[in-house]
Amino acid sequence: MGVSDKSAAKTQCSTAEGSSRIWQVDSPSRLELFLQTCLPDASRESLRRVLAAGACRVDGVVRPWGYRLVPGAVVTVEPEARISEVVPESIPVEILYEDDDLIAVNKPTGMLVHPTTRVRTGTLANALRGAGYRDIHFLHRLDRETSGVLLAAKQLPRKSPLARMFAERDVAKRYLAMTAGPVPWAERTVSLAIGRDPDRTPQWNVQADGAAAETHFRLLHRGAAGDLLEAIPITGRTNQIRIHSAAIGHPLLGDSAYGGAPAARLFLHAWSLEIPTPGDGRRLIVAPVPREFPDEASHSPLGV
Repeated sequence: MGVSDKSAAKTQCSTAEGSSRIWQVDSPSRLELFLQTCLPDASRESLRRVLAAGACRVDGVVRPWGYRLVPGAVVTVEPEARISEVVPESIPVEILYEDDDLIAVNKPTGMLVHPTTRVRTGTLANALRGAGYRDIHFLHRLDRETSGVLLAAKQLPRKSPLARMFAERDVAKRYLAMTAGPVPWAERTVSLAIGRDPDRTPQWNVQADGAAAETHFRLLHRGAAGDLLEAIPITGRTNQIRIHSAAIGHPLLGDSAYGGAPAARLFLHAWSLEIPTPGDGRRLIVAPVPREFPDEASHSPLGV
């Protein structure tokens, strides 16, 4: 029996549909690991979606991701299941920090984090696979046009404390941002709910019935090209800093989606992350200030 259209939709991915994939098991293995071996370019998340959708069978029976395979078993992935492929690419990546569990990189402006249905190559995921990081799991996201620190787990076992760091707000994030015009304050905290607005693109915007969101802004430098701000997101909503800046009448320079003045790039940079370490310690990871930002940014306490 084929997987239903509704179930197949849960396996939304970037590759085209293909004929059924059929393999015979040679040695004992867990189902998810077996599929990763058979489909080495597939993303781990898309394989889990395929399994959750019931689009994979072992000897004709739908099995969970941790099912233990025995030699001689036949594994089939149905044609309706689309598998996201992250092809390894030789793209330079600036590594800011690395240990046994984590890797932090400096994402360039203009680079997507993951492949999409329209953009399948040239992403940070492709670059990290090309550098030998096969099972990378990004712990948070940055917009395509936002540069700076991006943290990923090299592996992410279920119930790992790494997966909870951001959800539990145990990570301190600081951004550099620039507005096109002067701001009339030295510091300001913005608390405006953010949700989906179906009548605009991008859909995320201030919405009364949205999720609570809070950002603290601090003026770092006044300049002819615009004011340089430090932005500290207390919550982590999509496009939060951009939305809050625009909502108080000071859209970011280069942010055309939210009313910002034209510029060579979006002037938003994920400046630093401070993360917990074993033994109740903290580690600060800082991304160098992009050359497009004013020199004064490099003279601040975090400037590198």
